[in-house]
Amino acid sequence: MLVTVLLILANCAAQMAGMPYGNYGLVPAHPSFTAMVTSMFVHDPSTFGHLAGNMAFLLLSGVVVERELGHLRFLALYLAAGIGGAIMHILVNPASTDVLVGASGAISGLFAVVAVLRPRLFGFVAIFVALNVWRAFTGTDGGVSFGAHLGGFAVGAMFVVVTRVSGRLEAAA
Repeated sequence: MLVTVLLILANCAAQMAGMPYGNYGLVPAHPSFTAMVTSMFVHDPSTFGHLAGNMAFLLLSGVVVERELGHLRFLALYLAAGIGGAIMHILVNPASTDVLVGASGAISGLFAVVAVLRPRLFGFVAIFVALNVWRAFTGTDGGVSFGAHLGGFAVGAMFVVVTRVSGRLEAAA
């Protein structure tokens, strides 16, 4: 749970420091690797709900996933899913100058692993994915990047496939 807590603290510290998300967020029309990483730690400063929601889901999924994967593999998955979400956001909105911020792409990657580790939560994860697909195709985004959610989830799903085949990830009984 160490890395989960550190990630939550890093996100909260970025918010409390007032880091201008326009400088640290990802702009698809002008992407950079640095922005793909920093955008995971800054949130919309106009609403506490964005940060609070992301951190609640990070805590809930992080505790389960980090315990199973260990600190380093968990951190690697989190960052890879966040970057995968950013890449998908760029692919879906290549000319956009809107700023992408938030940890939800990374957290979505954790959801794929949670669905395997806690099969009773599979229905919740399936509904999350279905709603994201539906809203992505209907264009009812309300400022939410469903591409980032789905991209992060896809990275998490690929992680599940690779680790299940290698015998390094087993579902809870």
